[in-house]
Amino acid sequence: MEGAGFLAYLDAPPSTRWIHCSVQINGQSYSLDSDQVHTVGGKTTVERFDTSRCGVRVMSLQKSLESSWLLYGTDEAGLDGNATLKLTVLSIQFVDQLNITATGTSPSVTVRCPDGGNPRHCRIIDSEQNVYEVCSKYVEINEKHSTFWCHSLFWGDMTERITKINVHVQEDDSDVKATIEETDTHVVLSCHYRRSVSLCRAHSETDNRQMMLMDGTLADRYSSYDTKINAGICSLEIKKPLIPGDIGLWRIYQHINPNDHTGCVFDLGKKLAANQAVRSGSAFIHTRTDTGSNRHQEQLQQINPTRIEIFHDPRSSTTTQTQLTCEVPYALQYCYLSGPTTGDYAPQRFDYLKSLGQCRFDVANITAGTWACGINDEHGAEDHLTYYDVRVYEQPARVVTGGTVTASIGDRKERLLCKTILDLPIDLCRFLDPAGEVHGLSDMMKPSSESRFRYHGAGLREGECGLEIAELEEKDFGRWKCLLKVRNREYEIPMDVVEEAMSVGAIVGICLAGTIVLMGIGFFVYRRMNRRYSGPSYTVSSSMTNVSNGSHQS
Repeated sequence: MEGAGFLAYLDAPPSTRWIHCSVQINGQSYSLDSDQVHTVGGKTTVERFDTSRCGVRVMSLQKSLESSWLLYGTDEAGLDGNATLKLTVLSIQFVDQLNITATGTSPSVTVRCPDGGNPRHCRIIDSEQNVYEVCSKYVEINEKHSTFWCHSLFWGDMTERITKINVHVQEDDSDVKATIEETDTHVVLSCHYRRSVSLCRAHSETDNRQMMLMDGTLADRYSSYDTKINAGICSLEIKKPLIPGDIGLWRIYQHINPNDHTGCVFDLGKKLAANQAVRSGSAFIHTRTDTGSNRHQEQLQQINPTRIEIFHDPRSSTTTQTQLTCEVPYALQYCYLSGPTTGDYAPQRFDYLKSLGQCRFDVANITAGTWACGINDEHGAEDHLTYYDVRVYEQPARVVTGGTVTASIGDRKERLLCKTILDLPIDLCRFLDPAGEVHGLSDMMKPSSESRFRYHGAGLREGECGLEIAELEEKDFGRWKCLLKVRNREYEIPMDVVEEAMSVGAIVGICLAGTIVLMGIGFFVYRRMNRRYSGPSYTVSSSMTNVSNGSHQS
């Protein structure tokens, strides 16, 4: 690099002693036998490498000295050595600051270090001090103004040259426009882009239908109407009368890349199906209205927020990214995300998604609690809020059958089951019994008929690790542990199997039954004893009766 310095010397065994050393530059020789410093070309200095090596130390190299240099010397044995050094001197105009402008349709830009002089190494640093060891980086711009720093190391330099790169985003609200046209025979949904598009899709959220929109296509009750891909016009014609699947939200969009899309949102209400929305030939865009019904829905959503379950191992140094998306049936003016302990988050790809009525956020290592996504349109009024109940788990699985299982000796097919969050696949499934014995289980294993233990669950790939005990024994009561291996890390989840205690009702029943049995036995014994100890019986004869009667008569 022009202005830089370099070292060069003849590669010889360390024992070599040079008695003469010289360098030839542009046909002129310079002796290096002493510590003399030669000035070449007005600025460049050349001196001996050191006393033991035949070489040069060059400082402030000039472009005019770009040529083949000859380095030669003679050792104490009288042997000559030489080498040709071909120099290419690169000249650059160093850039202290660079400005990049991104339009509203391109909030993702390539931040590129100045490539003049072909840098040997680059690294790009953003405002959050994230370091990327590259000379160019494709980045998403979420702010109107973003700053990056490029550190470039050029050939011959020992220090980096720093360029400040400013990225400015210019919004253009005219990028995407939506219109709805209604006549007595049809409804036309149109999305107009500023430039040509490759392909458009129409998606109905009511019945999850998707239609491809290309020039001149017609299918049953639907057509692409006046779609012109080259002109950036994407339209869907729906013939009347509208069917239930036509009522509700429609989105017409095109993919910018595999992960991003942009377009328009339409809300076909029931009154439109009844031909009461607008007069023939008019165009309108649905915007939200702050009705009592909408407020009631928001209150219900606040009471029953959307649950989001996240697994983040505190032992891991990897950042867990969580994506939250909220949407409404109208174009947005702004949106934000508020957390339980942090400030507001800015949306991702808002320029693309706002006309679709969608808002997307990426949160790193999200915290547990209630999160709220606030949305509003150009008409103001109160923000539309969507609530999320975020639960962060430090373990990837939990017990499904309960932390405590109550059973009795002799119970058959007693089951213990733990399941991963988000159906994460399980690499290894084992159970540790109260005696400390480990039982390896898998849905791919076929245990013998004599085995007391077998796998239970939908499969390891489905995130279920379960154990089925053929018949419960005394030694099975106590603390069990579900041992899992998920994402190359091992976890253990405890659960207890306890013996079923006798209830009060059962005790009373047993006591009553015992009392009745004892009373029965006592009555039976009493009857037998009574028969054994009773006195003799007497009989009165007829003769005695007659005697008695005769005496009475005389």
